[in-house]
Amino acid sequence: MKKLLIICLTTCMLLGCSQNLGGSVFFNHIEQIDGSIQQGDWNSIIIQTTELKELYQRNKWKIQLLGDEGEYEGLYGSINRLIVASHEKDVINARLELATVKSFLEDIYSL
Repeated sequence: MKKLLIICLTTCMLLGCSQNLGGSVFFNHIEQIDGSIQQGDWNSIIIQTTELKELYQRNKWKIQLLGDEGEYEGLYGSINRLIVASHEKDVINARLELATVKSFLEDIYSL
């Protein structure tokens, strides 16, 4: 019985982690947002930052396993400030928050 339980738990964990842990997905998304900021396409930036927040929400449990509480909570706060900066069309704060998001992600995914 114990072996069956261990096999089931291991299988669930492997299936849950079979997709990319999210590092490259996050970094690709950040590059897209940065490109949109350079072009000044604020409608696209608003959509992309909202998608970034949704990506964070979907992968939060993985991020919590990889990083400490300060990192993943700081990342969440920074994503929210990035969304606000995009709604305000504030280039400087958008770039600063995007750099902060990237820094948090680099810390979390530096294994």
